[in-house]
Amino acid sequence: MKTKVPNVFSIGCLGAIRPLKNNLIQAVAAIEYGNENDIAIEFHVNSDRLEQSGENVYKNLVNLFASNPDHKLIGHPWLSHKEFVDLVKQMDLGLQVSLSETFNIVAADFVANDVPLIGSKDITWLPSMFQADPNSSQDILSKMNFIVDTRDFGLYKLNKVYLGWYNKKSQSVWKNYLKFDVN
Repeated sequence: MKTKVPNVFSIGCLGAIRPLKNNLIQAVAAIEYGNENDIAIEFHVNSDRLEQSGENVYKNLVNLFASNPDHKLIGHPWLSHKEFVDLVKQMDLGLQVSLSETFNIVAADFVANDVPLIGSKDITWLPSMFQADPNSSQDILSKMNFIVDTRDFGLYKLNKVYLGWYNKKSQSVWKNYLKFDVN
């Protein structure tokens, strides 16, 4: 498997850490992926933006990776948008399989920068083949295998097409609502 860093599969599960972001189940799926494919996982999170009791989620992530020393949790500070995009571009895969987040600007940043992404059904602009059940690490793992197995075909680039369609539809709705051209 070709990765951006040799022998390491970098997964970005970025954004504020809070319970409904579902970071822990996504981390379990990432570790399972690394174990099944015999590759070290670097699981990237924003470690200093803990909201709505996110401290407990972060502690659980730290303990999960301490129990799985072949894989690594990497915490990043909150970054400017430019710095954030530079970080996103270093990832092999993005995970945004939250329990409730809809549009998800972090997901859009991954997609806009041609990084394969898996989200939940709540990100309605994401094609269903890249949506995983946030309650199932096995479903997330299955989607991870699918996206990596089809990466050479560029199937994940459909995410960008769907995001573009969503944006055009949104512009049309707002233009009609506001009665002026938003371009």
